[in-house]
Amino acid sequence: MLAARLSDDLTKNHKVRRLPVRTGDSVRVMRGDFAGLEGKVQRVDYSNGRIFVEGMAREKAAGVSSQLPIHVTKVRITNLNLSDKWRSGLLSERGKAREE
Repeated sequence: MLAARLSDDLTKNHKVRRLPVRTGDSVRVMRGDFAGLEGKVQRVDYSNGRIFVEGMAREKAAGVSSQLPIHVTKVRITNLNLSDKWRSGLLSERGKAREE
């Protein structure tokens, strides 16, 4: 699983620090060349442990732009994609466990 930290607001609301990154989540890059930029996760590469965020691309010599992979530990989740019942259930279960 590729888990990233949640923003301070999400941590207070859900009482969870880290969650696996999913396609559709909004993240902010905290370190590296794109530090401070926000975007939605387009693809998660589980085999290499990297994510691809829209807007994070470089121009190559032939004029072709290629997306840059970003390691999950360098991002912070700012908005969650809660369309999945499993994920919303996971948040509620972990939140209840933290309260006890």
